[in-house]
Amino acid sequence: MAWVSLGIAATAAIGIIALLGAPIAWALRARGFALAVISVAAAFAVVAVSSLIAPVIGVRWSVLVPVAITVVLTLVLVGLRRFILPRIPSRAAHDGTRDLWVGVGAAAIGGAVIAITLAVGIRAGDAVSQTFDAGFHLNAVRYILDSGSASPLDMDMSAPGQSVFYPTLWHAIVVLLVQLTGATIPVATNALLFVVSAVVWPIGAVALGRAVAGPSRAVTVVAGISAAAFPNFPLFLAGYGVLYPNVLSLALMPFLVVSGLLLLNLGPARRALPIAPAGRWLLFFGALGAAALAHPNVVHAVLVWGFVPVVWAAWRALRGRPVPGNSGVLEVPRTPLWGRRLLAVVGLGTLLFVTAAAWIFGRTSDNVWQGYFGPRSALLQLVGGTPHLGGDAWVVSAIILVGAVIVWQRRSMRWLLGSAALLAVFYLMADGFPTSDWRTLFLSPWYNDPRRLAALVPFGALPLLVIGAVSLWAMLRPGIMRLSRQRVSAAFPGGTAHSGRTGRTSSVVRTRRVVTILAVLLLIAAGQSGTYTASQTVRGSYDAAKPRLLSDDERTLLDRLDESVPEGEVIANNPMNGSSLSYALADRAVLFPHAGGSYSQLGYELVRDLVKDPVRACEVSTEIGVNYVLDFGNDYVLDADTQRAVPFKEMKNLKKSPVLSEVDREGDAVLYRVEGC
Repeated sequence: MAWVSLGIAATAAIGIIALLGAPIAWALRARGFALAVISVAAAFAVVAVSSLIAPVIGVRWSVLVPVAITVVLTLVLVGLRRFILPRIPSRAAHDGTRDLWVGVGAAAIGGAVIAITLAVGIRAGDAVSQTFDAGFHLNAVRYILDSGSASPLDMDMSAPGQSVFYPTLWHAIVVLLVQLTGATIPVATNALLFVVSAVVWPIGAVALGRAVAGPSRAVTVVAGISAAAFPNFPLFLAGYGVLYPNVLSLALMPFLVVSGLLLLNLGPARRALPIAPAGRWLLFFGALGAAALAHPNVVHAVLVWGFVPVVWAAWRALRGRPVPGNSGVLEVPRTPLWGRRLLAVVGLGTLLFVTAAAWIFGRTSDNVWQGYFGPRSALLQLVGGTPHLGGDAWVVSAIILVGAVIVWQRRSMRWLLGSAALLAVFYLMADGFPTSDWRTLFLSPWYNDPRRLAALVPFGALPLLVIGAVSLWAMLRPGIMRLSRQRVSAAFPGGTAHSGRTGRTSSVVRTRRVVTILAVLLLIAAGQSGTYTASQTVRGSYDAAKPRLLSDDERTLLDRLDESVPEGEVIANNPMNGSSLSYALADRAVLFPHAGGSYSQLGYELVRDLVKDPVRACEVSTEIGVNYVLDFGNDYVLDADTQRAVPFKEMKNLKKSPVLSEVDREGDAVLYRVEGC
């Protein structure tokens, strides 16, 4: 039943994306695969904007808010499009229908591979990730349901009453799924993980592949398959952390990158995704806002990816070089040379200013992670196609190398190598060197975490993989077809002229289809060669048999917690274990919904004195109105000696406390009531 519930919630998530994004894409006159690209980016942008607007106008968070915003934006764009958006010829609109379905179908190939791998990894539709961050993200959904606000300015669950900013786009959408389908928070969370990983990311990957290699059917199919060829993203991030907001922000990153290529007019982007100038700017700002409100460090990732392309486009403008026209042929732009040079200077200045501001104001204070390998080993990991994960995907790496050689031969596309190289260098800094000030200077936006930097490598490698695979297919296909025709001719030596031609033609067509299918299957298989470690990470993160956060007994106790604890009560707990999830799973508030938070000192005093000073614990319990305590033992999701565990080091051996009476038990998981005061 959990899988059925997940399927319903995932369908609802796709429906929300279509409902919110398609009208805006239609209003922008998007056709073909561009319709899907704009729809996805617009939908997430609408949710992000709506989450900010709703509390301002005094409306509780629900799907009605983004629907209303979509209606307003659609009407505004329809009113303006005669002035800013050229009409699409009917022939182009007809061809666009085929282009849309080919693009979506290609994305579905890679998406299906990702979805199957994820399903095998989590093994249950309502599985809870056994990782430290899972408690926060599930509880944050409950917090929005209770507070009615999904604004990133109101997410003070970890610091009640303090002015904070926390990106809440992921949680806002999970809340919508819970409200619309009645799914539990774990089911809705997993459903969105599937949709983001297996729908949003593949569509973005196809868009990126087409933007750098052209809109051909071969490019489209290869790009869709390539979405599943990199174990570092989204599969590894889906298990590590667990970093739900980071997964969403990076899944949206291709939409932001593609919009940048459209604005810069680099490669065949404008031919592959014919979008009017106003639509390009709206796609850029919409994707930027949505991705940044999913997780702000996507801005840093895009700046690294886009630094070389922006400099390249500026240098082209300063030299007065021609640019690709809508047909792909180089032509002299209409903007006068002095105007192009002015724009180039302004663009370079803006790039440097934004980059400096992002690294100054977008830093973190966490510097605990250092490289797991030396420079040489990290380089080998990178070349092997599975940075940080171990194992190798040499076939994928070889195809990427072919793509790099071909790009180098195309002088106008060499900026692609710069994007890939910069992302690779950032990973090498993260995993190849120990903690240092210079390393922190570059890597602080990612908490100096090699795993997060490794997840960025595919964004530079995917375009090269697409170009390399399509080029190899173009080189090998004529020979394969010639060989197949020879074999067919040998199979039809006689017969009438008409029957012979018909038989040979149909056999050649069948052979071509078989060869194409085999090539697709071979590329899919090659892309899965390095996924073992990543899939094991997902499996280990959701393995209830080896719990790090929440055991089966503990979850069973939480499932019936509402029978023992009245509504409105607050439970004392230790956030270093899964007891904090009573908020998300049982809808019963806890003193400490997250181990990384800052809460009332009286709460810390209560859990400290339950055994050490029962009299004082009684006094505090009465003062703050906490009458129940959850004891999930001393198996912590983090090391017991970590700084975050210090406030709870005395919360052990609770059965010795004279003021606690057992109310319910499941194995070693116990619910106590504060009594005898």
